[in-house]
Amino acid sequence: MTPKAMIVPAAEAGPAGSATSALARVANRPLVCHVLKELSRAGVREAAFVVSAREHATIRACIEHEGPVGVAVRYHPHQPGEGLHGALVAAAEWVGAASCIVHVSNGLLTQPLGELVERLRTDSPDMVALVHQPHTTAASIELAAHRLLRVTEGPAPASTLDLAGACLFGPGALRRAAHVCWCQSGELDLAAIAKLLVDTGGSVQVERVSGWRSYTGEVDDLLELNRLVLDALALEPVSANGTGNRIEGRVEVHPSACVRSSVIVGPAVVDAGALVLDSYIGPYTAIGADVRVEGAEIERSVILPGASITHVGRLDGSVVGRDARIFRDFSLPRALRLHVGDGGKVALC
Repeated sequence: MTPKAMIVPAAEAGPAGSATSALARVANRPLVCHVLKELSRAGVREAAFVVSAREHATIRACIEHEGPVGVAVRYHPHQPGEGLHGALVAAAEWVGAASCIVHVSNGLLTQPLGELVERLRTDSPDMVALVHQPHTTAASIELAAHRLLRVTEGPAPASTLDLAGACLFGPGALRRAAHVCWCQSGELDLAAIAKLLVDTGGSVQVERVSGWRSYTGEVDDLLELNRLVLDALALEPVSANGTGNRIEGRVEVHPSACVRSSVIVGPAVVDAGALVLDSYIGPYTAIGADVRVEGAEIERSVILPGASITHVGRLDGSVVGRDARIFRDFSLPRALRLHVGDGGKVALC
């Protein structure tokens, strides 16, 4: 049976759980569109998106414009103050007797999801919870993982474990658990669902995955997610609009972009309308739509649409926002002249 998918808000505080985190751009596409693409690769053809009514229109327009083809998405909005439970129950009823992948909207596994979905077709457990060793310690999430291990009577972990933001449910299992309150402190309570399934004679398994990364508003998260997506680029011939270039490795250049007298070393992507002149674009770099790069070296960075970077030397491990301008000013007196918004960060090396 082809699995369905339920996409839910993220659990973390801050920008996570809002449209901001789901729409963060990595490899020139919103993160939630990469989530849908990975679900599509795992065989999903129908997905339900649980989203707040305030963000419904924004998310829907984004997916319709930039989402992958082949996945039909329906939406279950909930009103502010109502909580998620009603929308989650409605989505679970829509899943019905099918198997299901529950996936948060702002993160990705570091391994193909399709490999794990095969478990639903062979062992047919009611629930497969995914855990990983985190890159940072998060005590609350660690506690959730231990609660789930106690429910399944799994062995105590030898190292810190985190719950990944994806979970698999066997045929009909999600609907059978729908009457449990899934939300605790604004996040899904997977341990409560697992306990219900075990108490009613169901089977719950815990699978360790290679890793999981979600966007919580930190630059490092965005750069790592960008790396994960770019690592999956196919190696195909590239025909850049321009002359005097050297292009190496897995590189995607949009037909409307112009690249002249430049070197691009993949994995990297250059989006529509971008202009790259006399520059070096290094691995794990995403150049957004209508970006201008001239006389610069950029590596392991995300340059968002409309930005301009000219004659600044080398950028590494950077995120440049929409319509931002970074340039070298030769006027006197010589000094750094910065316009940095709230929460911005500048590292001088």
